[in-house]
Amino acid sequence: MLVGIDNKQILEKRLQAAGCQVFKVIDKEAALDQVRHEIFDKAVMVSTGSLINTAEMIFSLRDLNRSMEIIILLDRPGKPTNRLLRQLLLHPIAGTQIMTRRQLQKTLHEAASPQRTEREL
Repeated sequence: MLVGIDNKQILEKRLQAAGCQVFKVIDKEAALDQVRHEIFDKAVMVSTGSLINTAEMIFSLRDLNRSMEIIILLDRPGKPTNRLLRQLLLHPIAGTQIMTRRQLQKTLHEAASPQRTEREL
């Protein structure tokens, strides 16, 4: 599940290219509603820079699905993002990863590489 604004659908396209099925939601309420009705193994949250909103969202998703991995995607560097990052690094939340767009792209590329090799054979 992709939570947040994805301008030009770049994240969605990268996730699909890596073989992921993508379900997009724009906000917390829509994400929680989907998790109540479906099981997701991962959620990629585009950070808004607000620690309170991000933490609240993580804990709400975790209450509904304890096994779901949550990736917090830092969208744009800047003061709000730096404060959010510092707090999340000082107080990590189990089952979450913090990534930049570039790190996510690298992770997706590495995950897709073995599949490409198998397809070529």
